Amino acid sequence: MKAGKLVSTTALVLAAAGWLPVAAADTTEAMCEARKDGETRKGASGPCSFSQRQGYVSIDLRNGETWELSPRDKANHFRDQKGNKVVRSVEGGDHIYKWEHRKIIVSFNQQHGHDHGDNNGHNDHGGNSANHGQTPHELRDLVDGGYVGGEVADEMGRRGYHSVRDEVSGNDVYSYYKGHGNCVTVRLDGRRHVRSIVTGPDLDCQR
Repeated sequence: MKAGKLVSTTALVLAAAGWLPVAAADTTEAMCEARKDGETRKGASGPCSFSQRQGYVSIDLRNGETWELSPRDKANHFRDQKGNKVVRSVEGGDHIYKWEHRKIIVSFNQQHGHDHGDNNGHNDHGGNSANHGQTPHELRDLVDGGYVGGEVADEMGRRGYHSVRDEVSGNDVYSYYKGHGNCVTVRLDGRRHVRSIVTGPDLDCQR
């Protein structure tokens, strides 16, 4: 059976079982670092495809592995197609998915397939995606500033950003905003002070 047919069949089975939404997911190209505990080689690392829709996540690695993640009741917690627990964290512009004995880091600040990149397909100068993980200049004063809780949302609105959604992870709250052509993530600590504001892929700002 050809790989394309196998993936399609698997997707249909997972959708029927409730693992995947019926609606088509939005897909973007990214860089993935995939590694099991104690593994030194990077056979699965490199350019990958990432899609997210209604909380469901799909990661296609360059070695042919595909991970389908279904959201659980708690924010940033998933189960893969084998029923294993997966926890997501966000660091800068990276999404980190952790299993018990493996992790996959999905980076959105690289572009691929350009001749002027290095031999691993990296390109440090391509397109708007190179700005992911940066703090917009008009928001820099909010980080570790005096705004707390609801004041942050009010100030973001005054500066041209509208709230899309919120996620809770431990004591922190991750608030996603759209504005000025950017999707930004605002991280609030347990006291609801702003600890970081970074740009990320448009996928982060989908409801």
